[in-house]
Amino acid sequence: MTYEERKPLFAAIEQLRQDRVLICFFNFDRQVNPPGALSGLTTQFHADVKEALFRVLKESDTSHGVDLCLYTRGGDVNSVWPIVSLVREFDPDFHVLVPFRCHSGGTLVTLGAKRIILAPLAELSPIDPTTGNQFNPVDPAEPKNRLGISVEDVRAYKDFVMDPPGNESGEKKLTGEQQLAREGFLLDRLTAQVHPLALGNVHRVLQQIKQLAVNLLDLHPVKGEDKEKIVTALTQKFYSHLHMINPDEARSILGERVDRASAPLATAMDNLLRAYEDTFKLRQTFFLSSYLEDKQESEVRFIGGVVESRTWSYLFETKATIRQVTRPPQNVQVQIPVGQAMPLIPGLPREIQVELKAQDWVHNTQPLGVTT
Repeated sequence: MTYEERKPLFAAIEQLRQDRVLICFFNFDRQVNPPGALSGLTTQFHADVKEALFRVLKESDTSHGVDLCLYTRGGDVNSVWPIVSLVREFDPDFHVLVPFRCHSGGTLVTLGAKRIILAPLAELSPIDPTTGNQFNPVDPAEPKNRLGISVEDVRAYKDFVMDPPGNESGEKKLTGEQQLAREGFLLDRLTAQVHPLALGNVHRVLQQIKQLAVNLLDLHPVKGEDKEKIVTALTQKFYSHLHMINPDEARSILGERVDRASAPLATAMDNLLRAYEDTFKLRQTFFLSSYLEDKQESEVRFIGGVVESRTWSYLFETKATIRQVTRPPQNVQVQIPVGQAMPLIPGLPREIQVELKAQDWVHNTQPLGVTT
């Protein structure tokens, strides 16, 4: 389905929403095999989308209000405030529509909206982050990479050390000296495994997330709302960043700002979601070896995200050259004429190589979205 063919699906939602303009911001999450071989097929929430989002908003009629239809697995939390602020330039009371996944940074964006409209399939997530910087531990499996540190894992370890089993009433059994001893043990063990600056980054990011969530909630305060309880629920209640918050849970946490989509609106949102899934093959793993078959080299173009309304469209486009080469085992010798590349030899292992040619948000003047 091309961009032109998607426009009636936008119009159907806008008609149900009293002509509020629909802006779709989708970070695609198509899987690739081998994992990690091709960047851009799975995209994350990031500030590099800001100009594309501005262009789409600028070219759209926002006079009746803005509905931001959001699909994302999350990403850079530092981009949340700039993006929310940008949308508010066009509609301070914008709404967020969630047809399916709206995780982590996406959940934070919903806190800045006046209303959150959830389809039956919709899922938010906790906002406890996983931090990464140059001081994080090295990944033993991939030494060129560093491991992320979950804020809640650090908190859980602290609770495990500092809160020993007590009686049924929860009474602590530690004296002041014992508490100090455990605090020393906790600090020694953590800093022995993790660089102190990485731990400092964990603490800073946690405080940042909490303050950001409060600031976003303050944009549309609800009478009787307890912001501290909301932030605590989204950062600590579920004990797992992988817990998906369903519409009923979202309503119990966020209260009056959450609405369930009506049956006609839920159907229209799902039709649009399935159009993106089918057009961009989001539920089909992209197997590089199957795509190449017995070719040694091929050009590829694919789309990792969209920002679009009925009047303007941007695509996150990646162009690359993918190659497969034979990698003979150490005990196998292959004679190759000087100046020639290693041929593909049946039965021997192959390695996929990727050379990126271009990657950016581009104006969708020729709306071709499928992998080519």
